[in-house]
Amino acid sequence: MEISFLEFLFILVIFLANIIQTVTGFAGTVIAMPASIRFVGYDIAKPILNFIAIFVCLVVVIVNFKNINWRKFLFLILFVGIGFGSGFIINKEIQKYDLSDIIFKTYGIIICLIAIVFFFFKFDDKKLPVWLECIVLIIAGILHFLYTSGGPLVVIFAVSSLKDKHEFRGTLSMMWVILNSIGFVSDIASNKFVDPHIWFLMVVVIVISVLSIAFGKLIVNKLNQKVFMKITYLLLFISGLMAII
Repeated sequence: MEISFLEFLFILVIFLANIIQTVTGFAGTVIAMPASIRFVGYDIAKPILNFIAIFVCLVVVIVNFKNINWRKFLFLILFVGIGFGSGFIINKEIQKYDLSDIIFKTYGIIICLIAIVFFFFKFDDKKLPVWLECIVLIIAGILHFLYTSGGPLVVIFAVSSLKDKHEFRGTLSMMWVILNSIGFVSDIASNKFVDPHIWFLMVVVIVISVLSIAFGKLIVNKLNQKVFMKITYLLLFISGLMAII
């Protein structure tokens, strides 16, 4: 099978996004999703990115399993899970009333706002009220079902509750493995993988993801974390703009 130029760009975006995902434990898919939808369409981008997110996060979980904060994990999975489950119903309404374009642009605006907030403000010494944490996590779950991109909103909660970077990455990645696995089963049930070409792209992307994980692990130990996070937020902003334009 051949790879088109747009599919090549799609694969390149995934390579770069998974480096970020490996280093930070979040933002990989949310950076990749807007560009990927532009390059190959929603029906190809979402199931492949969801599957690759499972693969990348599972590696992070294995490496950081002993650092998982199970109490915080249960809190996260409860409220993000509520939002994720609500996404099933919301997605049906989006398709019913043909709101996909409006929702996608709104999603882009949310990404841009999150990127700006993270770039200019620090959350590590601030604690949100519990009621607001719950609302943020539920919205994160809805976005994660629709676009496999709830990470940035979850981080607003996690940076004030999970201080150690290994605990942070391991706990968040464990949650993504579970939610993305549910999404993967849903994609199979919705016949998202009936096209053999999608499986071909999947295999190619898995190989690329192995390389990006290895590269990301090198960056974790060598690159200044604050500088890298600033770069991540800039990329996040650019990604959001791609959804809006």
